[in-house]
Amino acid sequence: MIETIKMLWSPGMSGNSVRLRRQVALCNQVSIFGIAATTPYQLFYLLYDFAIYRDVFMANLVFMKAYGAVLICNYQRWHNAASNVLLVNGCTQLFVVTYFISAEAGVNLFYFTFAAVLCFLYQHLPKGLYSGIMASLGVLYLLTHFLFTPHTAVAPVPSPWVEIMYAFSVAGVLILSGTLLYLFRQQIDQAEEELTLNNVYLETLSHTDPLTGLANRRALDAALEQERSRLSRHPGELAVIMCDVDHFKKFNDHYGHDAGDRCLQQVAETLRGVLARPADLAVRYGGEEFALLLPGTGELGARRLGEKAREAIERQQIPNAAAGRGASVTVSVGVSSLDRASPQALTRGIEPLLKRADQALYRAKASGRNRVEYLDDQGSSDADDEAVDTLRVPPGARSAG
Repeated sequence: MIETIKMLWSPGMSGNSVRLRRQVALCNQVSIFGIAATTPYQLFYLLYDFAIYRDVFMANLVFMKAYGAVLICNYQRWHNAASNVLLVNGCTQLFVVTYFISAEAGVNLFYFTFAAVLCFLYQHLPKGLYSGIMASLGVLYLLTHFLFTPHTAVAPVPSPWVEIMYAFSVAGVLILSGTLLYLFRQQIDQAEEELTLNNVYLETLSHTDPLTGLANRRALDAALEQERSRLSRHPGELAVIMCDVDHFKKFNDHYGHDAGDRCLQQVAETLRGVLARPADLAVRYGGEEFALLLPGTGELGARRLGEKAREAIERQQIPNAAAGRGASVTVSVGVSSLDRASPQALTRGIEPLLKRADQALYRAKASGRNRVEYLDDQGSSDADDEAVDTLRVPPGARSAG
C-alpha cells in the first residue's frame, strides 16, 4: 500500500541526483495534497448550494488541473517549471478562494505550509530571492486575513460549516506540514545512508588492488602505521613476508598480458588462502610482488608461513615454459620480523622492517629463486645455517614466540 502511494509522486524522479529527487518528490507530494485537500471543499460547494458557490467551484477546477500539470512537468523533467507552477498556482488558489469565502474558513492558513517547504522546492535558491518569496507569502496571508472578512465575502459559508472548514484547514495545514517534513526526513536519512555506503565503498576501493582484490600499498602503509602505534603501547611481535613471482617478465612475454593477469590473480588467491587469522593482511605490493603483514607473529611463525606460501604456489603447477622445459610458476620469499619489540626498538625497527624483508627477497632471488630467506632486525641472515626442509612443516598454528 505504501509503495503504491509512493508511486503517485514518483514521476520525474528516476535518473536524477539525490537532491533533485527530493525536490521532485516534494513538488509532486504538495501537488497531490493540493488536489486531495481541495476535493472536500468542492464536495461542499457542489452539494450545499452550487448556485452560490459555482464561481469558486469552477476556479478550483482550474487550480486542480494546474496541480496535475505540475506532475506532468516533472515527468517531462521540467523541474524548475514544475516548482514555479506549484508555487504560483498554490498562492493564487489560496488568495482567490479566500476572496470568495473569506478568511474565516482558514484556507489562507496554507500559506504557512508553502513557507515551511519553500526552501526544499528549489535547488540553489539565492538568499535574496528566498527572503523575498517568504516576505511575499507573509504579505499574502496578512492581506487575505484582513481584507477578506465575512462581510466582504462573495460567497460566504454559513455557520457552523465555516467553523468546520476552519478546523479542517488547521488540521490540513498541520497534517500536510508534518507529513511532508516526515517524508523529507526519511529521504534525508536514506540519502545519508547511501552516502555512508558510497564512502565505505570508495574507502574500500582506495585500499584495494583492482586486479587481485588484495589490499594495496596504501592499505599496507596504513596497517604498518596502526601496528607501530599498537607496538608502542603493547610491545609484541610483527613480521613481514615479501613474495615475488619468479621469471614473471618471461611469463608475460611468452603467454601475453591476459595470462599474466590470470597468473597474478591465482597467486594472490593462493596467498590469501595461506592466511588463517583475520589480523593478517595480504597485499599486492606492485607488479608481480606481494607482501604479507603478520601482527603478533615472530621469526619462527613467519618463516613457516613463508615456506607454506612458497609451497602452496608451487603446488598450483601453473605452467611457465618460458622459464624452462616443464617449469611452473614459483615465488621467491623474503622474511623479516620484530621479536619482543620494545618502544625503543620501534624507532629503528618497524620503519625498516619492509626494507629488510625486501632485502631478504633479493637474497632469495640471488640464491637461485623458489626459496625462503630470512633477515633479522640486525641485518644478518641465518638461512644458510638451516635446511629448508626443516621449515616444511604441516599446516598448524604459528608460534607467537
